[in-house]
Amino acid sequence: MVASDPIPALVDAIAEATDEAIRRLRSEHRADFCVYALVTSGEAYRPYLTATVHGKSRWDLADSPYALVADEILARTDVEFTARGQLHDMDVPDAEEEYWRRLTSMEAALRRLDETGLFGTGVERARILLVVATMPPDESDAGFARRLNPAGPLLDAWLAEAAEGA
Repeated sequence: MVASDPIPALVDAIAEATDEAIRRLRSEHRADFCVYALVTSGEAYRPYLTATVHGKSRWDLADSPYALVADEILARTDVEFTARGQLHDMDVPDAEEEYWRRLTSMEAALRRLDETGLFGTGVERARILLVVATMPPDESDAGFARRLNPAGPLLDAWLAEAAEGA
């Protein structure tokens, strides 16, 4: 991963949309949520929210019944992402930098929400894993997970069972 600063406008838009989407998800589904992931493509398009529940499929983002949840809310961030241009229209160094800045912005948005207590505190927070993920998954997902989550059994299990190249 290239060390990159988050983009403030993206962080704001992503945090606002993610907060609203998670609150709606929780109000409509009383599930025992395990993972909240902001997922993007290799082109770093705007993210979508996926949540999983505790159980044997807790790491399966793609097949979760809560994949692409509240996507109409996250779609609002498309304006900010589109305004930044398409990676394939940029020269390679600029595209690489932009890619990492977008993912770092997703990480910063989740961190901001975590700091507000959206994912709980103490024991409650220890039962939640936050992830910025790419589809298909790659090694950077583990770095985001390590930075976003407290050390403990849940993070250790995800790194051992689900992370690419961890």
